[in-house]
Amino acid sequence: AVEEKEVAAKALSNLMVYAGNRRIFRKEERGIVSAVLLLDPLIQSWDKKYYVSILASLVHSKKCRKQMVASGACVYLQKLVDINVEGAKKLLDSLGRGKTIAVNEVRGGFISL
Repeated sequence: AVEEKEVAAKALSNLMVYAGNRRIFRKEERGIVSAVLLLDPLIQSWDKKYYVSILASLVHSKKCRKQMVASGACVYLQKLVDINVEGAKKLLDSLGRGKTIAVNEVRGGFISL
């Protein structure tokens, strides 16, 4: 059963390359929440890089970022960064950037507040 779940995660990760599949996944009511819950480092049965990849493909959407943060992704990702999971740091930075940095346009340029 563990091998099947890992193969399914890998397949879903590959399917997320296509924008149409990402759109379908975003519309699924519990898709993002379920993927975030599978990031839990206490579940050591399968490789987390596939779940990180799935969420990383959705991080460009503000709505998806909000869902990830609300589901506790930052806590799980910090733990995954500590154990050096591929892509976790970049995803954590992408989620954190949206919360902590406000960017305003000033005279044609940008300034960080």
